[in-house]
Amino acid sequence: MAEGEGSRKMSREELAYMERVYQNQYMMVGNAINSALEELQELNSASKSLEEMDKVAGKESFASVGADFYLRSQIKSDSKVIVGVGGGFLIEKPVDQAKAAVKKRIDAKNEMVNKLVKSRKELETAILGLESGVAPEQGSG
Repeated sequence: MAEGEGSRKMSREELAYMERVYQNQYMMVGNAINSALEELQELNSASKSLEEMDKVAGKESFASVGADFYLRSQIKSDSKVIVGVGGGFLIEKPVDQAKAAVKKRIDAKNEMVNKLVKSRKELETAILGLESGVAPEQGSG
């Protein structure tokens, strides 16, 4: 940097580097949004299935054993379901509690998506600022 120039002025190389960093972050946030939306779709499907529990008692179903392999099974009861609570642990819950748990997860996932979308918009603004040659404000941390 030549003398007399402000210390906030970034070189073209620094601007290009910062742009690449922001673009990579933008892509990562986009991937996180897509992943969260897929999880939301799965949660909404689970919610719909729980809403229809009273229609399935005594009926035949398919139970996934993983990797697109299934067992035929018969649903004995519509009063309780098995819920994954993390760490590979499962617990039995009444349907009403399971519905509440799914709703809570849906709400949390929606909140996460909203925060990710906000972050992505902030990154867009930063990228556009860099493209116009304006250095982003940086924390004093």
